[in-house]
Amino acid sequence: MGAIGYPLAKNIAKQYGINGEIKDLEKEISGVESKNSELKGLIDYLGSDQFAEEQARLNLNYKKKGEEVLVIDDEKYAGDASSTGKANTSPYTISGKDKVPPPPVIGNPTRWWRYFFEQ
Repeated sequence: MGAIGYPLAKNIAKQYGINGEIKDLEKEISGVESKNSELKGLIDYLGSDQFAEEQARLNLNYKKKGEEVLVIDDEKYAGDASSTGKANTSPYTISGKDKVPPPPVIGNPTRWWRYFFEQ
């Protein structure tokens, strides 16, 4: 009985290991297939008219009929503040923002005191 049982157990263990490897390879195949479908979608997008138009807008200053393009010259605001003697003014900042002092920080006990006793 032992002469038959040992090789049988060995073959069952080997078959179990092979089945595990098959499952791992099937998972890997499904991952590669999903990545492949994503890449096909990217290839389709890169070949589309929408992508070509987007690239023409970004790189070649393309515009459609009836559209207006606004260009902001950043070189005008790129000067060094130390060389000009004044701070850089950028079209993206809010003028007067730095002139308003921040409100004082009042602790919670002071707020309660004012709520109950100073009204």
